[in-house]
Amino acid sequence: MNRYLQTTLLSLCILLSHSALAKTDYVLTVTSDYLFRGITQTDHSPALQWGAYINNGNAYGSVWFSNEDTPAGAEGLPVEMDVRFGYNHVFKRFNIDTEVLTYNTLYDTGAEETEFKIGTSFSKHTHLNVYRGIKLKSWFSELTMRHYLDKRVFLDSRLGLWMFDEQSDDALHGRIILGMTFPEFKGLDIFAGFDFISDETPGNDNSNDDENLSFVFGLNKRF
Repeated sequence: MNRYLQTTLLSLCILLSHSALAKTDYVLTVTSDYLFRGITQTDHSPALQWGAYINNGNAYGSVWFSNEDTPAGAEGLPVEMDVRFGYNHVFKRFNIDTEVLTYNTLYDTGAEETEFKIGTSFSKHTHLNVYRGIKLKSWFSELTMRHYLDKRVFLDSRLGLWMFDEQSDDALHGRIILGMTFPEFKGLDIFAGFDFISDETPGNDNSNDDENLSFVFGLNKRF
């Protein structure tokens, strides 16, 4: 199902990008660690990431790439490719944001997943999202907030809970990032912060949960 969805979502992104009303942003990120919901995907090594983000009214999509650590004997490129497509339904007093996401690897032993998201916004920079993972039979609920301390400095924070249908091995995830924007360099941000997860192997029903607190830093460049 991932391959079919991936092709469909890529096609939708291409259609969006060719619309006269579409706006496309490109972001290049260099980071000390690729952490997905608190779990390192690069064995705590640096990552180079690139994404294309397309908006057309209330519809949006993106294609995103990152290097990641691969298991021994894996064949193919050590790269993850994520594709997503969503639509933000806006009403008078609230919104409902729906999205389909696919997480794909370009090597043969990667763990791929498809998620469906529903969310809402309490303000321009405060969002609550709930993700349903199909393969893992999981739920991930996340509250994200961005607060601007001044025109250059911002604080990003998020708090999420990972739950599984068939295991009681839940995990709490938190992230706090302090960043600074440099508009004179046309969309350059630097950031640093901490990422925490209460169990590094959620969903495995481990008797001993291993907590992990990671320090992460890097930069983003928008084009």
